[in-house]
Amino acid sequence: MATITKRNGSYRIRVSCGYDTSGKHIERTMTWHPPKGMTERQIAKELNRQAVIFEDAVNSGYITSTVKFSDFTEQWKSEYAVNHFKRTTMD
Repeated sequence: MATITKRNGSYRIRVSCGYDTSGKHIERTMTWHPPKGMTERQIAKELNRQAVIFEDAVNSGYITSTVKFSDFTEQWKSEYAVNHFKRTTMD
């Protein structure tokens, strides 16, 4: 479930991703800025929609810019490259 916090005209959306192997809590966050001219009711509706979209993205393997390149390449290699390249290319 996403948690929404109002912050100086923008909104922070947080989604919990569980815990890593060392027991540290993992969260993904995004900031949403409502366009000018939206009513409070429109903002609330769109904010809930953005929260659902972000939560779905996180649960389906959303990768943020905070991932180390070495971790990303290992994940790419095991999930994509093994299935799309020949063994000689992988070597």
